Amino acid sequence: MEEFIGYGLVVIVLATLIFFFKKLFKRNNNSLGNGDEIILDSDMVHYGPFSGNPGQQHFRKFVFLLSISSSFLAADIELQTIDNWGISSFGSETLMMQKTSEDSHSNLFIEMRRPFCICAEPMITTSILTKKYNIGDHIEAQMTINKLKSKKMMFVVKSIFDDGVHLLKLRHYPSIRDADNIKVRFLSNIASKEMLFDTKGMSKAMKQSETICFSEYILGQSEDENTV
Repeated sequence: MEEFIGYGLVVIVLATLIFFFKKLFKRNNNSLGNGDEIILDSDMVHYGPFSGNPGQQHFRKFVFLLSISSSFLAADIELQTIDNWGISSFGSETLMMQKTSEDSHSNLFIEMRRPFCICAEPMITTSILTKKYNIGDHIEAQMTINKLKSKKMMFVVKSIFDDGVHLLKLRHYPSIRDADNIKVRFLSNIASKEMLFDTKGMSKAMKQSETICFSEYILGQSEDENTV
């Protein structure tokens, strides 16, 4: 009986000593680790590219969009609408709408210039080889809109190119805003064929050009802003 009591006391003492040393060792480890340990609060706002914070991700997207905004973009514009109207930039302040004639020998140009962005200054390029003209000369012609009654109008020669192509500015012409087709015929026999332009979709092309013109987009630089 006394032996069992002795063994019991030994076991209790050993268990007490083990518990005491284990607790002391754990306390020392904690005291050494607290100096280097980083404690994260669950309510802390996390930042950084890999934090997973949604606000930080939105901020990075905003910076990216800002870096490629229109104020940093600059390129020449060269568009072709589904109505086959060309929209091109000529210099940093001017857009040109362009339509090629049915026989592909002539072109109709309509200018839109900042800051007002109004369609103006219609011009035509065509070859004139049967008669010699000088810059500033006036040429009489007839214009027919939508196959209705033709009306007299006037061209002014603005430029002449080496291949015989003349740049003609329209004067005293009927309204062409709502024209679906335009036919031009010179009164004197200076061109072999009439100029016929399919101008459907002109109003839409004008609206699209106006949107581009009023935007902050840098239209681009051209070597010669006065040459079509």
